[in-house]
Amino acid sequence: MRESELVERLVAIGWRGSRSVILGPGDDAAVLRGGLVLSTDLAVEGVHFRLDWISAEEAGFRAGAAALSDLAAMGATPEGMLVSLAVPGDGSVAADIQRGIRSAGDRVAASIIGGDVSRSPGPVVVDVVVAGRARPPVRRSGAVAGHEVWVSGALGGSAAALEAWSAGARPDALARARFAQPPDRVPLGTALASARIARSMIDTSDGLVADARRIAAASGVRIRIVEGRVPAHPGTGGDLNLALQGGEDYELMFTAPARAEDRILAIAREVSVPLTRIGTVEEGTGVVLEDAQGRRTTPGPGGFDHFADPGSGRAP
Repeated sequence: MRESELVERLVAIGWRGSRSVILGPGDDAAVLRGGLVLSTDLAVEGVHFRLDWISAEEAGFRAGAAALSDLAAMGATPEGMLVSLAVPGDGSVAADIQRGIRSAGDRVAASIIGGDVSRSPGPVVVDVVVAGRARPPVRRSGAVAGHEVWVSGALGGSAAALEAWSAGARPDALARARFAQPPDRVPLGTALASARIARSMIDTSDGLVADARRIAAASGVRIRIVEGRVPAHPGTGGDLNLALQGGEDYELMFTAPARAEDRILAIAREVSVPLTRIGTVEEGTGVVLEDAQGRRTTPGPGGFDHFADPGSGRAP
């Protein structure tokens, strides 16, 4: 069973609709009436991180930043975080993890407002629930043919670090930093939302191709990505596959009308985040990659799937 199939099954069991909910399962976050935006993100030792690769405080920072990235993708301003921890032994590692999560929250003025703690017989488990406000929220479903596709920052650095660790090597310093300290894209997300420029948006938590496919499916369109325009992180050594398929970059990908380019570039300057136009939205379905000669290919599934291949976790 693929992860997407399991998620669909769980949504069918749990979601029954509610008059107080504007947007339920299926996006980066849920939206309640009044503009409250809620999301949760789970990090498990041995799957999402290893404590012989990064420190407990860095693991906490990663977990907090990953959860807050979901709010950025909705154009929401963070207001608070709930943190639940399950830790082995005497529990002392929990304090370092909490410090890391607090540091991620400090970047966006979001305090830890509660949570829970439990003893774990095995790995460290970190769950971060984030709450914010968005008026209006940006969904995945707003892409239409003729829109241009943009992405923030550079891609593949986190995957490059993971690839090196998995091979028993020391990762490039820039790649390690990207893995341990994901960027803050909340100012960018809120700027794009408040200016009503981004018509669809998602964070690149599972990889550019995989997340482009989610926008395409939600919007009923095809996403065309021009390979030569995809910005590869310096830590990848120019490996385009890592930039296309690697996950956990926590950058923002969004679509916008072509006429908005000047305003998009102005926002990029205001928030000091590089933005790159990497493709277009077309009639059709799915995602296509276009090379320098204009040849098109349909990429494989890409991205990380918890259940597709036993033993293929993020941090083996």
